[in-house]
Amino acid sequence: MRVTGLLLLTLLGGCQANADPLEQAVSASLAKQDYRLIVRAGRGEVAPGIPAEQQAKAKARCGVRYLDGLGDVIRPGQQEIHAKLRAYASEYNQQMLKYCPPHSVNDQ
Repeated sequence: MRVTGLLLLTLLGGCQANADPLEQAVSASLAKQDYRLIVRAGRGEVAPGIPAEQQAKAKARCGVRYLDGLGDVIRPGQQEIHAKLRAYASEYNQQMLKYCPPHSVNDQ
């Protein structure tokens, strides 16, 4: 019985160490009460993963931050990394939007 408990703790600890980096980032932001969405640096500050008609409201409600390497200029040979950063930002924003505080009555 004791060995089973130790094995269970080891397995659970291993799962935590191998947690998805996106989930870790969202959890870390939530722990700091940092609800900001990731926006693409450059003109327009587009928040990937947020529908166009919701962009302004979502950014006003949650705030914004930048992700190094995610801008509106893609240099030759950087297309793949840019696509990965955009996909990461899209997933992050979709998850974070669930946690952003709602607008107060005074903000509307």
